[in-house]
Order: sequence, then structure tokens, then C-alpha cells
Amino acid sequence: MLENIVLLIFFSHLLVAAFLLNIDKGNQLSHKLLASYLLVMTLDISNFLFSNFYSVHPNLNMVRSNIALFTAPFLYGYVNAVVYNDFKLKPKHYLHCLPFVLACLVLVPHFFSVGVEGKQAFYDNFNARPEVIFILYLVYIQVGMYIVTIFRILNRQRKVIIENYSDEHHLTIRWLTQFLSLFSLIYILALARTLSIFSAYDNIVTILTLVMMFSIFLNICRILWQALNHPQLFVGVNSKVEVLSDKPSIEDHSNNPNDDASKTNEDLIAKLENYMLLNKPFLDPSLSIDSLAKQIEVSSIELSMLINRKIGQHFFDFVNAHRINFAADLLSYRILRMWPTCRTHSPVMAGIANLCTHGA
Repeated sequence: MLENIVLLIFFSHLLVAAFLLNIDKGNQLSHKLLASYLLVMTLDISNFLFSNFYSVHPNLNMVRSNIALFTAPFLYGYVNAVVYNDFKLKPKHYLHCLPFVLACLVLVPHFFSVGVEGKQAFYDNFNARPEVIFILYLVYIQVGMYIVTIFRILNRQRKVIIENYSDEHHLTIRWLTQFLSLFSLIYILALARTLSIFSAYDNIVTILTLVMMFSIFLNICRILWQALNHPQLFVGVNSKVEVLSDKPSIEDHSNNPNDDASKTNEDLIAKLENYMLLNKPFLDPSLSIDSLAKQIEVSSIELSMLINRKIGQHFFDFVNAHRINFAADLLSYRILRMWPTCRTHSPVMAGIANLCTHGA
């Protein structure tokens, strides 16, 4: 059963990776990074299928086992490429290869530089080798640090979105959080499996391996489902957009009615509300704080601070509150127009129409 699941995962990862590498639309960099992540995962689990091949090529098998150190960096790069539409690979990103290089260098004295018999002796005492233990620590610490870092990126992204955008198609945070949560589950299962191998509870290794492989399969199904059915989720924002909560608070003068700043804020709030009421910019599904700021002729930073700190709402909530109110008013208007017919043919609708009439 395990071999069948691994075989299914192996070919599904290859299929999705090939699909991503051949897409000529959208964010090409994010497609390539996600494909690289899937290919690394494929190589990492390939030993379950090709154990005989790797036994004949021990050097290749050791490189394959260390390739897991690329999993988290590719995932980190993919998240950045999705979250930020101006993300580009730079020379500094090659520093993410250092853990893999370090792991290979550690193995040079007692594995890569020895003969066949030395390699066999290394494998015979594999779990007790200090090099192996060091690499395992390196892998799990590295992946754990990347998971924390990515969650911090997603948390910042959530703040940027609700402070600057009003449309659902920018909410990549939901998809990425689910994706990373499933990846974290796989990480925990892999850690538990490794600890079981090195402890007296090695009898549950098979169960943990089966659950881990099933989670990996769910992950690839989730990736394929999102990529095919919700391509609008793969929309990023500019990395230079700042989070308002990260800025130092400005002293609030609103308690002093004679203060010029307070009057200015009140005038700007009135101007904003009148503009929203008369021009209805919220009907634009892709309305952003930048576009609204240009329409009322203020800076986006000033408008953001006004909505967040003076009105007490995030931009996302502020705009959608106006959308909900507009929809409710439109519904009430239509019910009122239908009032004679509703009253004649439906007692229930007549009651609603009377309620709307009294409310109006």
C-alpha cells in the first residue's frame, strides 16, 4: 500500500511540476519556484521506489538525502514570489544553498572520499554516525526557521491587504496559509518519524510514514486544485507597501475641538464620506487605497491613517461596509417599488414591505 501511494505521489508531483514549467501566463517565477519545490519533494521520496538503484550508487543516494535542505528555501522563494509581484531572484538568494553545501562538506572525510567498503561501513552504522545526526538537526532546525519566517511574511501580507485593498482576489493569504499549514503538518510527521527511528518506538515508523505520504498527496491535490480553479489567488502586491501598524503612532489631538489638526481630520472624513455617498467608488471591485486617494486628492498614507486611526476601520472593512449598505438600500428600494404587488399576492411580502415603508 505504501509503495502504491508513493508511486502516485511521485508521478503526480512530476506531472504538476511539468505543467507549471510549461505555463506561459501569470507569474513565471512563482511557477518555476513551486515546480522546483515539487521536484525536490519528488527526489526526497524517490528512495522508497528506487532503493535498489540507490544501493548501487551510494554517492547519489547521499546527495539525494541532502536535497531535502532545498525544500524550505524553494517554498520560501515561492511564497515571496506569490505575495510580492515585484519579487526577483538576486545573488543574495544563493545563500540559501549554504546548508546543503555544509551538509555535503561534513560527509566528505568519512563518506565521499572513501572507497566502496568505507561507504558500506558508513551505511551499516548509519543512525549512529555523528555526521548523520548533525545533518538531521540541520534539516529540522532549518525547516522550522523557514516555517516561522514564512508565517511572519503571511501575517504582514494580511495586514497590507486589509489596509490597502478591498477585493477578494488579492487575498492570497488564505490559500498560502492553508498550504503552509499542511506543509507544517508534513514537517511534524517527518520529525516524529525520524525520532521513532532513533528511539525504542520504531514499530510505529510504518504508520507515521503512511500518514506522512498521505499528507503529501493531499498537499499536491490542494496545489493542483488551487492552480486550476482559482488562478486569481495568485496575485501579489508590491513589496514596498508598508504596514500602518508598523509605523509609530501619531499623537491624537481629537480630544481638543479647537485643534487645527482635529478640524482638518473632521473635514477630510466628511469629504471622504460625501465622496463615497455621491460617487460610489466602492462599486469598483478592484478599488485600492491608492486609487481612492487619487480620487479625493490626498496621499495614500494620509488616507490610510485617517481610515485606520480616526474612523477605526481597516480599508478592506471600510469599503465593504459601504458595499453592504449600498446593497441593503438597493434591496429596500426594490421591495418598495414592488410594494403594491407584494401586498396583494403575499401576506409575508406585504409585511416586509410595510416594515420597509415604516423604516423609510
